[in-house]
Amino acid sequence: MKVNLGLGAHNSADWPRFSSGDFSTPLATPDHESIEELLAIGDLAEPLGYDGIWTPEHSGTPYGMAPNPIQLLTYFAGRTESIGLGTMVAVLPWWHPVRLAHQVAYLDIVSKGRFDSIGIGRGVSKLEFDAVGVSRDDARQRYDESIDILELALTQERFSYDGKIFKIPEMSIRPQPLSRDLPSRMFGASSTPSSLELNARRGLKPLFVGNKPLTEAGQDVRQVNIFRAEQGLPPCQPKAVLFMYCTTAADAAKRAQEYIDIANRDVSLHYGFGDPSNFAGVKGYEDYAGRKSYATAVTNDAPAPANAPKNAPKGYDQSNLLIGTPDEIIARIIEGQKICSFSEITIIPNFTSLPYEEARKSIELFAKEVLPAVHKMATPLHPAALPEPVQA
Repeated sequence: MKVNLGLGAHNSADWPRFSSGDFSTPLATPDHESIEELLAIGDLAEPLGYDGIWTPEHSGTPYGMAPNPIQLLTYFAGRTESIGLGTMVAVLPWWHPVRLAHQVAYLDIVSKGRFDSIGIGRGVSKLEFDAVGVSRDDARQRYDESIDILELALTQERFSYDGKIFKIPEMSIRPQPLSRDLPSRMFGASSTPSSLELNARRGLKPLFVGNKPLTEAGQDVRQVNIFRAEQGLPPCQPKAVLFMYCTTAADAAKRAQEYIDIANRDVSLHYGFGDPSNFAGVKGYEDYAGRKSYATAVTNDAPAPANAPKNAPKGYDQSNLLIGTPDEIIARIIEGQKICSFSEITIIPNFTSLPYEEARKSIELFAKEVLPAVHKMATPLHPAALPEPVQA
């Protein structure tokens, strides 16, 4: 199984100042320090044996702070030799698809074909949509048309498009990409049943970005493969993004709870989940208004499963938590693969305010004690992820 290092820069301590709207007070920690720590973590990936570097797309708040994932991946393409590159995710409605197609093609060239996981999504945060002047009411249409255009632009020398939103005269992407199979590398992230179905019927393989309990994600894989079968497509496997904190300390889970709580606070503030009215009446976001889905896993008060580490945090059953000693994390990955049939994972080691030195030690310990075992793991597509056979 491949394991990638996921990078997201957070200035979590600034949320109280940011939320208050009092910008007369300067940042206690400049944003550039968060970015510099993120770059230092990325530089660990290849020497330690990780298989790739993945980046998100977020801007405008202390959360995520990666306004252009292609830019960050291009930086690492020039600093590495062989590891893969991936987005988790590029938010299509914020881009003009021709501009994105050009950047994807250029990164494909400069990385010598290493842009192997093109994760895409529809986006959620009202703050981020408003900042780029895009209505969330149009997000689904823009998303669907952008996929059409990317598929055309990255596979044909000449193409045109006549959609409800995008009108593109006959043109070419220049330079042309090095690889001719880039659309097959696209994975769709989803947090709602409607998005899951849209992506599956379009042939996009699923990408889980830590937004569901393992059991629910496993059910979604099966549902994806039901939709794919109805479209005449073969079954597929997802890729998964998981938060990771690896330590030899016996109280690892308790130690991590502080950062998990901060992470969930940051998510709620960035996406506006604390106020369902942020989604009321917005076309395509009805599930968010009803609190039926969320953009990242939120801890709950359910008891931890029997096989969880001692003092496991609330919500340990959530798919984004790889927390504990190396042996505990290995067991967790094995169990997760059985439930979800994922073919590849990306670990997030520096969530929220986790200090750089602590994140670095966690990354190094994972590389030494966990990575060799995970690299040897098979990644089968389990029967539970397949449609039930038709009864005679």
